[in-house]
Amino acid sequence: MKNSAKVTAYAANPKTGKSIAEARTEEVDLKTNPLFKNCKTLLDVKEVYEFYWNRLPAKPSELVIVTNVSWK
Repeated sequence: MKNSAKVTAYAANPKTGKSIAEARTEEVDLKTNPLFKNCKTLLDVKEVYEFYWNRLPAKPSELVIVTNVSWK
């Protein structure tokens, strides 16, 4: 496992799926960020990232969709 990953994601309208914000790329430190401490694969990183951003509120105004994850 690597120590960090680059995650590219965008916000979409949850009803239509259309983008409401441009995609952005964020570096995630897998070693120091407790949310990602159990991630071993890029798929693990994607799932944790989307879960974190999409879990609340119950009726979201936007949905975060990950389009790319790569090791840094």
